[in-house]
Amino acid sequence: MSLKDSLTFKGSIATQLLRNQHITTVEFAEGYLENSIDMKKFLEHVDYSINVHFALEDNFLIPIFRPYLRKYLDFEEPIRVISGEHLTIRRERQLLYRPNMTESDEEVQLSQDELSGKCGIIAKTLLQHVYKEENGLFGLVDTYLPEPEKKEVSARIE
Repeated sequence: MSLKDSLTFKGSIATQLLRNQHITTVEFAEGYLENSIDMKKFLEHVDYSINVHFALEDNFLIPIFRPYLRKYLDFEEPIRVISGEHLTIRRERQLLYRPNMTESDEEVQLSQDELSGKCGIIAKTLLQHVYKEENGLFGLVDTYLPEPEKKEVSARIE
């Protein structure tokens, strides 16, 4: 069963645009893992996720939601987990073509199989990330963020 089929991707005005982007991310990640999407197209979507989707969450959704998470739940673990995964995915993407430097500062090139394997790790991480946002952070946002702030998030994201 596909992750896409197991999630509803439905939420409030604050999260719906981001949830719609999740559908595409799941399609690309699962497609890559099933060999129906090539590496170049997959990595183009990863770059979009990093540069657009993560930026929307990091710059608008999370800063507006953080005080309400603290107020109602008195902890920030959901935000820390999501933000940490953003960093992990960014780092893994950056390391694809510059994985290591040798002692002589020469780049070490990955083989095609190694590159494919690392893209598989990114795909799986993205799927886990979407699952956590859909079943965790976004549900908290939809539950605890007041309507005026939901509208503000939506306006900023649009």
